[in-house]
Amino acid sequence: MNICPEKAISMKEDEYGFIYPVIDGEKCIACRRCQKVCAFRGESVENAPISTYAAVSRDEKTRMLSSSGGMFAAMAEYMIGHGGIVIGARMQEDFSVIHAAAEKQEDIRLLQGSKYTQSSTGDVYQKTAEYLADGKKVLFSGTPCQTAGLYGFLGRDYENLLTVDIICHGVPGGRMFREYIELLGRKYGGRVEEFTFRDKSLGWGKNGSALINNKRRKIWQNTSSYIYYFSRGWIFRDSCCSCRYSSRLRPSDITLGDYWGIEKQHPEYLDSGIWNENKGISVVLANTGKGQEFLDGLKDLADLKSSRFSSAAAGNSALVCPVSAGKREEILECYKNGGWASVEQRFRKSIGLRYYSSQIKALLPERLRRKLKGR
Repeated sequence: MNICPEKAISMKEDEYGFIYPVIDGEKCIACRRCQKVCAFRGESVENAPISTYAAVSRDEKTRMLSSSGGMFAAMAEYMIGHGGIVIGARMQEDFSVIHAAAEKQEDIRLLQGSKYTQSSTGDVYQKTAEYLADGKKVLFSGTPCQTAGLYGFLGRDYENLLTVDIICHGVPGGRMFREYIELLGRKYGGRVEEFTFRDKSLGWGKNGSALINNKRRKIWQNTSSYIYYFSRGWIFRDSCCSCRYSSRLRPSDITLGDYWGIEKQHPEYLDSGIWNENKGISVVLANTGKGQEFLDGLKDLADLKSSRFSSAAAGNSALVCPVSAGKREEILECYKNGGWASVEQRFRKSIGLRYYSSQIKALLPERLRRKLKGR
C-alpha cells in the first residue's frame, strides 16, 4: 500500500478479520512495485546471529512494566537519549494496535509490552523514510515481516536506521481481539478500560489482567480463550504457518524475545541472586555489526550475559521453524460462523481441569516452579 504510486491499494478485512491488500484494477498501472517490496514475495535481508545474550534492564521498574527483561525499553531510552526516534506497536483506546513514533522518553511506555494481535503499519513506512531522509536516527521495531517490509519499501539500508524484530510466533486478526474484549466486558458487567497481556504481578508468564469498572481482574492463560488459542497458534494468519522468518536467519539488526527455558540453559545466572526470574529475562540476538555496536553501547542501561543461539532456540521454536496449524482451521471456521462468542463457547466446553493450572503455577514458590520447569 505504501509503495503504490497510484494509491490503487487499500487494506481490507477478510471474513476472519485479517487485513489484506486489495487492488483497484482501474487505478493499477501494473508497475509491480508492490510485488517487489512484499516481504513474502521479494528478496529479504537475512542475517545469521553474530552473538546471543540473556539480558535485563538495569531499571527494575522498567522490567516490571515490560513483557520480559525490559530490553526494548532500554534500547528505546538509549535511542531517544541520543536524539533519535523510536517506532513500535502501540495499543489504542479501542484496542486496535498501530505502529506509532515516540520522540520523548515518557512516550516509550506506550510502546512497551506484548500485543497479541496484528499491528497496522498504516503509512509508517513513508514517515520512517522521511525521518531518515532528514538525517534523524530511527529505531524501528516490529515483527520480522514488518521490518523486512520496511527494507523492501526503502530499497536499501540506512546508516541512521536500526531495526529490531521480535521472536514472533504469529498474529491473530485485530477484530478477533476486539470481540474478545467486548465479551470480557459483558462477562464482568462493565467496560474493559485497559488490557495487559503479560501482568508481572502474576509472575513472568503469559497471564494477563484487565481493568474493568476500576477493578483489576486477573486473566489466566488457561482460562482465557484468546490467550490460550494464541499460545497454541490456532488463530494466526495463514502465512504465519509457513513464515520464512521463523528461523535463525533474521531480517533485522537485533532480535528480541523472552528467554524461555533459561532455568535449564543458564541456571548459574539465576542462582547468583542478581537476576529475579519473576521479573522477566530477555533473549537478545545481534544479527549485524550495527546491531552489535548498538548493544555494546547499552552497558549502563542493561546487563547482558553471554549465551548461545542453540540455547535460546531451545525455548523459542520460532527461531527454528514456523508454528504448526494445529486446530486452526476448526477454530477459524467456528469464528466465521458465530464470531468470538462462538469460539468462547467452544473453549468453555473443552476447558476441564485446565481451568486451574495457571493459578496453581502462579502460586507455587519460585524455586519450586523453577525445579518443575527444569525437569
